[in-house]
Amino acid sequence: MLATPNGHNGSGQGRIGLIIAKRHVKRAVDRNRIKRQVRESFRHRRDQLPSLDIVVLARPGLASLDSSEVYRQLDKLWRKLAKQTEAN
Repeated sequence: MLATPNGHNGSGQGRIGLIIAKRHVKRAVDRNRIKRQVRESFRHRRDQLPSLDIVVLARPGLASLDSSEVYRQLDKLWRKLAKQTEAN
């Protein structure tokens, strides 16, 4: 996950971008499932996150995780991101 301060967006809310490479997640149905899960997770946590532009990068092995594990990993990443931005 990459994040940068949100300077171009006048709304003051965070934005998300997704990079799900075919090389890491072979099947289109799996890539789309992961994208839906990331967007949904972000939508639920958006108010708790600082105003950042966030890019989520898929890593090898992500397709083999079940939905609940993907949500757990995303929740952990959102908390880590919020903690890092509070420290700065």
